[in-house]
Amino acid sequence: MTDSSESAKFYGWSNLRILFAIYFLGMGMVFYGFNVIFPEMITDMGWSRGDASWAQSLRGILIGFSIPVVALFLNRYGTRKSLILGLAILTGGLFLLGTVTTQLWQWIALWGLIMPLGFAFGGVLPIQTNISYWFNAKRSMALGIVMTAAGVGGFIAQPLYAWLIEAFGSWRFGWLAAGVCALIATFCAFMVKGKPEDYGQIPDGTHEQIKQNGSDKNSAKVYQSSVSWDLRDAIRTPAVWFILIIMVAQIMPLYMLSVHGVFHLRDAGFERMHAASIISFLIAGSAIARFPMGWLGDKVEPRYIIAVLHALLLITFLVLWKTPNLTSMLIAAPIFGFAFGGGAVLAPALVANYFGRESFASINGFIFPIQIIFASSVPVGAGYLVDATGSYDWAFIILSLFIVASTICSVLASPPAPDSHATEG
Repeated sequence: MTDSSESAKFYGWSNLRILFAIYFLGMGMVFYGFNVIFPEMITDMGWSRGDASWAQSLRGILIGFSIPVVALFLNRYGTRKSLILGLAILTGGLFLLGTVTTQLWQWIALWGLIMPLGFAFGGVLPIQTNISYWFNAKRSMALGIVMTAAGVGGFIAQPLYAWLIEAFGSWRFGWLAAGVCALIATFCAFMVKGKPEDYGQIPDGTHEQIKQNGSDKNSAKVYQSSVSWDLRDAIRTPAVWFILIIMVAQIMPLYMLSVHGVFHLRDAGFERMHAASIISFLIAGSAIARFPMGWLGDKVEPRYIIAVLHALLLITFLVLWKTPNLTSMLIAAPIFGFAFGGGAVLAPALVANYFGRESFASINGFIFPIQIIFASSVPVGAGYLVDATGSYDWAFIILSLFIVASTICSVLASPPAPDSHATEG
């Protein structure tokens, strides 16, 4: 039964605020806090960088293999139940990291095998899927608003966790603080609502609002498919593979800097707080980019914007590699973050725009595992490279080549031709 008072007010924007809080607390304050806590933890424990990095790589691989299951879960049980389940797992894992973890195997088991289920069920796929249900014409902007939250959380988490570790003399307080954030996010997830149709509404507004605006047609200014593609047909198009390369190439450098950025900067002679500040500026740039790039992505074809952003990604990544001086790093870091943040919003928007909102979870269920498996090779690979060679040079060179490829793919990623097997969305 539809509540008439509920259908009279579009719930999409309220839902967006709740998702912003969840992404800020459950992802921004957890994932981006990792690169401050991780170096302190393994230094204190005496673990090697390569061995300890297995946890991050396994985390990514397990997330990748979990995403198809998450997509099935979303299609059957909805986004709210997925978020509650995932964030509850994340909360439990973080509190265990901050209390009982004393051995390398415990670290790998928690961060690499258990908590990935929390990141998968409580993370980006259910959040982006929920947004794609509620918004069509303003989809990129809505994605940008919510995904800004992770950057804001990360910007706060960097100095906050560095201060907590220094003030209390233990990395454990960082994990405990992250656990509190994840717990609050879990409670927020109970307020999330699923598809607008379940509440007598439609994407972008209520029936009454659309009628008042004079049209019930999609008013988006960029290409948006009028049909929902079957996964088997979608993966036969070049567009899916170009989008995959884009997503892989933009996340791999982030994984590199998230896990090894502080190490790289400390090796280059930067002090702990300077290193944390550079990474914090990078995350701030990511946060700043997401709303304006999302807004722009509703007006200009996202693939062209992504091509420009990835060119910036390449230039600034090279600067971060060479570490000329503190001033240059504080300029390059937020520009790198801006380029990544914009791409992180626009690449998922391409999936929904090209293949339809009902296909979003299924197609990302195909893309994400491949993306994450590639990205997950970076932390452990870079760790062993530096153990073997004494520098991160080869890691930076290899990742730079991936960014070059993604820039070319961004230009080539044109909308696929309508498919006869697709269904009306």
